[in-house]
Amino acid sequence: MKKYLLLYFLILVSLLIGCRGKNIIEGEIHSDLRTMDQELEFIRQKASSVYKNEKGFWEAEFIHDIVMIYIPEGTFIMGNDRLGEKISGSPAAPEHPVTLTGYWIAKTPVPKAQFRIFVEEENYITSVEKPGHEGPWVYDFEEKGFITIPGFNWDNAFSQVTTAFPYVKIDDNHPVTCVSWFDAEDFRQWLSQKTGVNFVLPTEAQWEYAARGKDQRIYPWGNDDPDGTKANYAEEAFHAVFPGTEQSIVHFGIDDGYAATSPVGSYPLGASPCGALDMAGNVTEWVFDWYGKYEKKHYKNPLGARKGKDRVMKAGFWAGSAGREDQNPDELIIGHNIRADARQYDDPDSADDHLGFRIAIDYVARKHSDR
Repeated sequence: MKKYLLLYFLILVSLLIGCRGKNIIEGEIHSDLRTMDQELEFIRQKASSVYKNEKGFWEAEFIHDIVMIYIPEGTFIMGNDRLGEKISGSPAAPEHPVTLTGYWIAKTPVPKAQFRIFVEEENYITSVEKPGHEGPWVYDFEEKGFITIPGFNWDNAFSQVTTAFPYVKIDDNHPVTCVSWFDAEDFRQWLSQKTGVNFVLPTEAQWEYAARGKDQRIYPWGNDDPDGTKANYAEEAFHAVFPGTEQSIVHFGIDDGYAATSPVGSYPLGASPCGALDMAGNVTEWVFDWYGKYEKKHYKNPLGARKGKDRVMKAGFWAGSAGREDQNPDELIIGHNIRADARQYDDPDSADDHLGFRIAIDYVARKHSDR
């Protein structure tokens, strides 16, 4: 009898350990965590200037025109109970409270200009440029959608578009795309070494809190539907170049001015509660976390799943829908959308012409993430 009880106990422990690996875990704070005043003093020694923005949040300017916004410690409700298992990408339910210690988030996604400096200084080769990679997902006019094509990379991701439609301009002020999660990690490590500041990829919770604040808003600017002045998504300008695109729901009667990506920071009316820009549309953004399903519990500094095979992405992109509820066709089920609570995930070695990243600064230990 004791033998069977011991066997049962070992099986139960094994199951619990296996389940544990899939759950969202919490990060430990480094012992050198500073108060907000101490953090500002530290950053003043590293940044070229520190000041308050129009939303009343501290901003700091670093080398290469990198602007970071300080988000004080706070608690918010993450996710949305209405966005369950049927939602395209991954469910954002259940809603759950999250408490975060203070951190910084970039005002915009990393533009090509900043990434170019990194590439040239380090002679860096991105994931899709390495032998054996299938290539990034880029738009193909024959397929009327996105397919993997070798030869495209962060610097020529839209060459086929700009050749066919010369009025479409993609320059160094636009967000970098066709970068893998690993490329984003290498960029932030390079920047950390240059500045002596702990630059990281934001966690999903940090990204979402910066995007929607404490009031569970649907979009960074609030709950009003996008109208072409607040975000870059699938509308008239997009349709003129990419008609009939699979999984794109076009918003006719609206023109946001850009067929593909837009220069970072082009929509100040779409600013988030802290003043962050492009947190809806333009490009989807890599975040730190391994993908895992939410649980209805109060997390502090969550880091995503303990392990996994896919990393989380946030923000929607230039070919995505607005993500309005109760629409026909269903903007939540079909394709991507630009809601602040929306989630996607992908292999960290993958790269797309609609996927970039932004950086953060924080002091949460991230020991569980093996590359």
